[in-house]
Amino acid sequence: MRLGIIIAFGIVAGARVDAQTCAVPHYRWPEKIDSTMAGAPSETVDITEILTDWDARALTSRDKCAARAGREDSLYTATGWVRRIKRHETDGDWHIEITEEEETPITQCIVVEIPAPEFGAVYQQARDELDALVANIPANSRGDLDVPILLRFTGAAFFDGYHQSHPKKGGPPRAKQHGRCNSSVRALWELHPVYHVEAENP
Repeated sequence: MRLGIIIAFGIVAGARVDAQTCAVPHYRWPEKIDSTMAGAPSETVDITEILTDWDARALTSRDKCAARAGREDSLYTATGWVRRIKRHETDGDWHIEITEEEETPITQCIVVEIPAPEFGAVYQQARDELDALVANIPANSRGDLDVPILLRFTGAAFFDGYHQSHPKKGGPPRAKQHGRCNSSVRALWELHPVYHVEAENP
């Protein structure tokens, strides 16, 4: 019986090691570019709800191969004021920071991201939709829009645990280096990938 337990434990442990040492170019990359959910029904969610009610996943930078789970298996539509658009991230994603209200402090933002078109035509469509909606709004070199614009984004929920850290001296985990969206570990929830971008009247 004991031998069986040891063998079973070895299988489970081996599976965990394999899951965390897979060859992916970026953190949780298959999940970030997954287009299989495009077109599925979505649930409306407020940015404030995400920042106050969505529990963080227990993922860190070590979990680069973690599969989707929980909320990540669903699509959501979030409406927010676009404050920054970064089109030249190292992984090719478009990084967009949005807030609940136009005057909300930027630190109370969440991130939504659109992958490169090479990973699916739906991403070219989403980028084209965004470009058309912000075409007449100037932005500075950091991607900050001169005038925020209210848009509606539909995409899969994604917890970017790469930016969750645990202080060496103890204390609760915190978010870091997640653009300007580091208000709490809940701010590591994203819509990623985004499949659709629409105008929203204030």
